[in-house]
Amino acid sequence: NCPLQSPLEISAMKREYEEDELTPGKKLKLADGEQVSLTVPNLQLNTGAQMPQVMFGTYKTKGESCFSAVLSALRSGYRGMDTASVYANEKEVGAAIRESGIPRQQLFIQTKLWRSFVGNGKNGKPRCDAE
Repeated sequence: NCPLQSPLEISAMKREYEEDELTPGKKLKLADGEQVSLTVPNLQLNTGAQMPQVMFGTYKTKGESCFSAVLSALRSGYRGMDTASVYANEKEVGAAIRESGIPRQQLFIQTKLWRSFVGNGKNGKPRCDAE
């Protein structure tokens, strides 16, 4: 028995489902009669922004498989995405977000810059804009 991380995992482990059944906030009835919600609790940041406690990670996903995985995650109820410039998949993540039709203000996107992108480049511009 491994500890479950989210209600999404509980539903996936106990029941097969159709993708269109998965809408945020909808309760699914499991084989044993138990109902689970597809919502993931948020943490409120000091800015008032809401950050999902469980995010969909995109490390090592590339191209069409990244796009499809992110779109499926969004359709399954995930509202947090984790990516980074060094993953080289931010374009696919962005395309999946657009395709999902979910308003941007309902999503929490976490991305990271590599240390070499901090500070000014040789041309005097911020490194993240210089390359």
